[in-house]
Amino acid sequence: MPPYVFRKALSRPLALGHLFKPAVRLAHTTPRTLPEFTLEGKVAVVTGASQGLGQQILAAFAHSGAHGAVVDLKKSSAEESVSTLQKEIQEAGLPAAKLHGYECDTTSEEAVKSTWDKIVSDFGQVDILTMISVNLNGTFLFARAAGKWMIENGVKGNILMVSSMSGSIVNRPQKQSAYNSSKAAAAQLMKSLAAEWAPHGIRVNALSPGYIQTTANEGEEMEKLSKQWVNDIPMGRIAKPEEFRGTAVWMCSDASSYLTGSEIVVDGGYTVW
Repeated sequence: MPPYVFRKALSRPLALGHLFKPAVRLAHTTPRTLPEFTLEGKVAVVTGASQGLGQQILAAFAHSGAHGAVVDLKKSSAEESVSTLQKEIQEAGLPAAKLHGYECDTTSEEAVKSTWDKIVSDFGQVDILTMISVNLNGTFLFARAAGKWMIENGVKGNILMVSSMSGSIVNRPQKQSAYNSSKAAAAQLMKSLAAEWAPHGIRVNALSPGYIQTTANEGEEMEKLSKQWVNDIPMGRIAKPEEFRGTAVWMCSDASSYLTGSEIVVDGGYTVW
């Protein structure tokens, strides 16, 4: 705009509004987020998804567009979880997710292989494996089955091991050296597999929660311990299982496409002290 035109515009107050009219942001009726967070069309296998954190993580995957397999020691509890998840998705007004329950003893190499083959047969593909409430042997067996299948089929998948902050610190006042050692080993397994499978486009990471409100924390003795734990948590409270939904989706979606070999600790600040 030539200077003399701009000066004339300044002399007309009404014209200023025309020149510097602010951009109008239209209201949106649905929440918006980055498209990289979607899991649309993906298939996720979640062990220990019959309750608690595992169920919350699979629910988050389903809300984000994924289908899923609930793997548990008992078929009945797995199918009950499927019903709970389908109801939640329906009440949210979202398209139905394909969900199936599977019974598997994760300590058995034969059972893990059989269950994995059945899941692949039912869904045709697997993009995400998340392991919760599984001991070190079971974690290795399921990860190996997933990694082998992904490499052979050229699938650039995601493997998420749910470990614990206990793998990097010593909890107090309770004594749990065996548990802490197993979680530390799981974190090291994650790093090793991440390094080995990165050339195949497979990302392997670990989510390590702090203290979580679960049925395992109920009872008089656990209530006393919980009060001591809270004193050591900067945020001053214990986490709810649903608070890990967003982190799990981020770690298993394209939103974290450069993340592998990483342990993400979500503990309310417990480990900073």
